[in-house]
Amino acid sequence: MSLVVPPDLLGDALEWLRGLDGVRPERAGELLSDLRGRYPEVRMRLLWQREAATGEYHYDLLFPSPEGSVSLAFAPDRVIPWPLRGGQRSGEQLVLRVNGVDMTMERAVSILDVLWADTGLARRLVNAALVEEALATRHTDLSADRLQKAMDAFRRARGLMTPQATLQWMAERGLNHARLEEVVASEAAVAELRREVVEGRVEDFFAAHGEEFDRLRVVRLRYADPDRAAAVADRLRVGAVPPDGMEKDTDPVALAAEEMLAGVATCRMEANSRGDLVALFGAAVVDARAGQVLGPARLPDGGFCVVCVLAVEPAVLDEVTRRLVEGRVFDDWLAEQRRHAHVEWFWGSRARTDELTAGLRS
Repeated sequence: MSLVVPPDLLGDALEWLRGLDGVRPERAGELLSDLRGRYPEVRMRLLWQREAATGEYHYDLLFPSPEGSVSLAFAPDRVIPWPLRGGQRSGEQLVLRVNGVDMTMERAVSILDVLWADTGLARRLVNAALVEEALATRHTDLSADRLQKAMDAFRRARGLMTPQATLQWMAERGLNHARLEEVVASEAAVAELRREVVEGRVEDFFAAHGEEFDRLRVVRLRYADPDRAAAVADRLRVGAVPPDGMEKDTDPVALAAEEMLAGVATCRMEANSRGDLVALFGAAVVDARAGQVLGPARLPDGGFCVVCVLAVEPAVLDEVTRRLVEGRVFDDWLAEQRRHAHVEWFWGSRARTDELTAGLRS
């Protein structure tokens, strides 16, 4: 589908941009509703940049389409010309200086090798950009009443029950009240986007994937020694002969307490959804029943995990499960967006970034 430009759009949009001279971004976002109202069939994104040298705000109006995007901008004559807006002072590239040694942003990022080993971090970065893109083309203005309700929910979720606690939380993060309202409004907009994406899809998804939300009550043992982990897993399995020095009692709770008191393992009793355990134990979890032993499996931190299933509770679509299903539906939507996203990395080798991007799209 090509971008269809109504005859008066570009003229009206240019005149609208001229009216943003001296306007701050939050007010510009509010004013965009008027232009969108005149052309509801056209997708629009407002981008802004603050020029560090002058404090001026520069705005670009973006009209995205499947084939590309049209960008429209207006810069008053006192503003730095647009080719120079990307210029940066050397100090803006510095993260810190230690004993006179400068650490540049490029160097700091290159040290974060965890990004290449942990695709989850890269996925969160890309997801954040995709959500921001989706929000930029939607009407997300909050009324004063809705903003206050969102603010109250935001504070409750973080245990900020008094004005003093809220002010301390803001001070620790360097936020003023205006910036806090921006954060709250952003969270509310993401929640609205999520509701829009999952609406009408929860019941069908649960009908097709309900078993993935079965609750498995398990005892989980974590070991540093892979041989000990393997020995305990064998001991818990029916018919195994215990290794030398081990008792014959294979009650999983008693064994977990024994291993923990011996200082060779840590132990937790958990209730996990079946789907949460698949990433660690693979297909063995799909049909796991009470009494089944899973593992040992290697953990991301280098440890080894053994799990014994104590009980299985078939999933029902209660409020807890509904929230889990909504999360899965939204995650699937993000995965679909990643598959079609154009991702550019500005550091790292081409081989590494191509591999990472391929992993994000799989």
